[in-house]
Amino acid sequence: MVSSTNPKFKQLRVAVVGGGLGGLSAAVALRRAGHLVEIYERRDFNVEVGASISCAANGTQWLREWDVDIPDMKPVILMKLVMRDWETGKILNQYNLDHYEEEWGNVYNMLHRQDMHATLLKAATSSEDKGTPCSVKIDHICESVDPEAGTVTFKNGVTVKADLIIGADGIRSVVRGQIGVVPDMTSAPQTCYRLNVKKSVVDELGLVKYSYDPAIQFWGGIQGKNGRSKYYKIVMSPCSDGEIVSFYCFMPTELTKHHEEGFVFEEVPVSDVIAGKYDELDPDCVNLLKNSVDRMPWRLYVHQPYDRWFKGNTCILGDAAHPMMPHQSQGACQAIEDAAALGIIFSEKYNFTTDVTAGLAMYQTIRKPRATRVQSASARATENLNERIGFTSLTPHDASLAAAEGKLTINEMNSYKMHSHVASEVEKLGAGLGPTIAVM
Repeated sequence: MVSSTNPKFKQLRVAVVGGGLGGLSAAVALRRAGHLVEIYERRDFNVEVGASISCAANGTQWLREWDVDIPDMKPVILMKLVMRDWETGKILNQYNLDHYEEEWGNVYNMLHRQDMHATLLKAATSSEDKGTPCSVKIDHICESVDPEAGTVTFKNGVTVKADLIIGADGIRSVVRGQIGVVPDMTSAPQTCYRLNVKKSVVDELGLVKYSYDPAIQFWGGIQGKNGRSKYYKIVMSPCSDGEIVSFYCFMPTELTKHHEEGFVFEEVPVSDVIAGKYDELDPDCVNLLKNSVDRMPWRLYVHQPYDRWFKGNTCILGDAAHPMMPHQSQGACQAIEDAAALGIIFSEKYNFTTDVTAGLAMYQTIRKPRATRVQSASARATENLNERIGFTSLTPHDASLAAAEGKLTINEMNSYKMHSHVASEVEKLGAGLGPTIAVM
């Protein structure tokens, strides 16, 4: 039993269904909070691929609080956002982040998915870090969950019992259905291809070196010449110590030949990526795309917010709880915030470990409004690039106007204090409610 200054604290056995970035973040947060965590993943981790991950200050702060080895993730610290003309590559707008860390207390990290995943897995399972190392079970495909009995049954016949079950099993979550959520989803008007270009190739072939500047750079995203749809957009950024330049290439959904989902599909030819109005794209950008690797399709959906995130002792997290369009670069950060909330709520500071269902009700109270707001803003940014965090906040005046119009701003995302939010919500519950009262 873990030692605690709270006599009512109970060490929980936690089953995390899904070993992606959200699941591993939850495992780390709950390990640090003193619990016994088992991670169940449907496949081996060596198939993880993908492109860059944005980890802004609101995500980075939790990696730091959990003592995750961020340098091991090979970050590139973001220093600017750049908007470029689709046809010429000319800079149309630039937002500098020179004082970002000074203002928000943390840097904005650009990470490669594989690097981030590997480091979070180490943080979860290392024998040297705080808390009992998490165990990992691969080849466990979730078949059903009983949220009242607290059991998870896998297709290999294994059934496990846990005090807390976390569904971190992605956009096609099985756990989500087991708590009674029926997604209201439609195919997005955009589809995406994720691909990478190696810095060594950029240098060897004499391609544009600004591609590995510490920046997120955009082409398109607005209605263009010759009837070009606003759904054509490119997002480019470096990651993995600057050794990889990562691309998200968007186009109208009707143009794609690919309708698969996930990260483990056969690489597609460049011709599938640069279809339609890509023939009008900035030649420097085209040359980068033509020398890319790891070209994978990513089908996008627009989900309406779900009515619940938990039932009994079972909750959902990350893409299982709030799948969102990628246009606010907040998907990973919101999953990390979900994990952080669970770590705080089920810490020794509060008594929720003796009433897990009450703790999950608090989790939903804390997380659902904020994540839903980001989810909605991400959908709006599909239609209007000026809804994008950063471009809403180019000056203090812009930020004030954007906030008044209900747009997301950097201020809103990075000024948020989750510890204080949880404390204030617990205080509202009032005295005499037993296990839902904070330990003073």
